[in-house]
Amino acid sequence: MASTSANIKSFFKGQEIFKEGQESSVAYMIKKGAVNIYKVVNNEKIILSRLSEGEIFGEMGIIGGGNRSACAEAAEYCDLVVLTDTIMLKLLEQSPKTIQYLARLLVKRLERVGDMVQAKGHRSNFVSVCRILDLCYRNHINMPRDQAKKERNHDLGLEYNKLCKTIRSIILVSQSDIDAVIAKLKSLKIVEVKDLRAGKAFPEKYLQIVDPNTFLEVTNNLYKELKKSSEFTSSELQVVDIYEISRMLETEPKILYKKIAQEDFPETMFMFDRQKVSEWAAGKEPGYFSKVKKKKKNIDELEDIEDIVYVDNATLKEVFNRLGYHKLGLLMSIAEDDARKKILANLAKKIAKIVQEEVAGKENVDPSEAEDVVMELFELVREIKGVSKK
Repeated sequence: MASTSANIKSFFKGQEIFKEGQESSVAYMIKKGAVNIYKVVNNEKIILSRLSEGEIFGEMGIIGGGNRSACAEAAEYCDLVVLTDTIMLKLLEQSPKTIQYLARLLVKRLERVGDMVQAKGHRSNFVSVCRILDLCYRNHINMPRDQAKKERNHDLGLEYNKLCKTIRSIILVSQSDIDAVIAKLKSLKIVEVKDLRAGKAFPEKYLQIVDPNTFLEVTNNLYKELKKSSEFTSSELQVVDIYEISRMLETEPKILYKKIAQEDFPETMFMFDRQKVSEWAAGKEPGYFSKVKKKKKNIDELEDIEDIVYVDNATLKEVFNRLGYHKLGLLMSIAEDDARKKILANLAKKIAKIVQEEVAGKENVDPSEAEDVVMELFELVREIKGVSKK
């Protein structure tokens, strides 16, 4: 820990602020820097949220009278204002009795949700999001009128961004998962979402539950129906790597990488650990992410027309002499820029002109015929090189 004053503590990047299970004696407000709130599940560090200047954390244990429900560490160098339990409870006691009760009740119930997540995983993101939404909304609509008047746009409902932040701080769920649940509830008119700045870069959305009295009953029944249709599964928190996916699909990782590169996999299937990506990217040289370097391939690995760039010019000239104009035209018609340039660079100007005319005359290319020519191309390359395909 860096230098401290009476009510300010400083932490270096990566330094532990508190651990899950420790006694909750103080809360903190971030004066400078940022803090990661995380849990350790099955020896894996799961970042729940990243907090920035002005935000308070560590208050749940004080209000609810329990221990720390998660871990906290400095995401970067930070100065934290220490809020003692005396200060926090005094602030709470200044609130109306109804808010005091609801705040404590909310914390207790959310702690039970957290215990379920850590011990055995919650049965569905859908159910958990709905339950937290119900608690937050009940707290919102039961707020005393004089206090509600002080909140901006209170009558419009829960502020969507704040709601999502609350949900993410309690359960291990992504923003896309939350959006999917809310979108389903909205489509069935169980909730209403109003956007005050539709079409703007930073929309200001508010959410209302149409019938708070029946919300949990309706959503529980809805979950049962969705479960039957497999729209939401009970294993939404399970994370697998590329190797496990390949075993599950009975294929090889390199095949999956190729399909990803060709956009055969929907981008919504991929989730990245923010901290791990940041740490990995920090070590890359400037400009690393501005272009993609082609990975060198061996002769026996060549199979796609774009792989022609890995073949030396002398070999290509000999292969092209054997293929003829028609087949060269097929190759040109399916090749991308780099491969096309490689083909033209190894043809005499006169022949290149004929091949380009051949391409211009082809309105539709038979994929199977083109694939056969690509196979023939690389078979000839391997034959000339004296290499057999593995």
